[in-house]
Amino acid sequence: MTLKIEKIDRQYLLILFTIVCTFLCTDIFRVLDKFELSYFSGRLFSQPYRGLTSHFAHYDLNHLLSNVFGIVVARYFLKELKLTSTRFFLVLVSFLIPLQSCLQLLVDIYLLKRQMYILVGFSGILYGINSFILLSSIYGKRKFFNLQIDLVRNPKVCNAILFLTGIGLCFSLFPKISFSAHFTGLIAGGILFLA
Repeated sequence: MTLKIEKIDRQYLLILFTIVCTFLCTDIFRVLDKFELSYFSGRLFSQPYRGLTSHFAHYDLNHLLSNVFGIVVARYFLKELKLTSTRFFLVLVSFLIPLQSCLQLLVDIYLLKRQMYILVGFSGILYGINSFILLSSIYGKRKFFNLQIDLVRNPKVCNAILFLTGIGLCFSLFPKISFSAHFTGLIAGGILFLA
């Protein structure tokens, strides 16, 4: 029996592959230093690559698995919204990463006055994806920039994503979890929905 991967699922697998490879390089083979990949508010201006790399590094295996689960859930909800694009997820993530990183930097430097704040993980991006899915489930969304996505309204998806995102935000209040990263992800997803 052969495993057939649908063309639409390749976009999710590419992100998953990148996250898992980064974890293997930082935590298993130790050829990359997780600290050098992490978001660091005091160094983001001089080392802007951290705004990208921090989203693919993870604190530990549990952190990695929770974000992998989040991608699987996002895929399910996007299928329920009748996503037809084979590139939308990659394009959305490509826009969310710099936008969420910039918003996080603004919050850290100007609002919370944190010069030495360190973050890793994909969850801020997942909250941006959840925000986009939530708004799409309420209003529908035909295009994302020039990309035809044809997302339809779906009250069941709306209720489910609202519940899961609400629970997740409550868990964000626990130690070692960044509420600000999750919140800036939500804001970034809302901004991109309006684009």
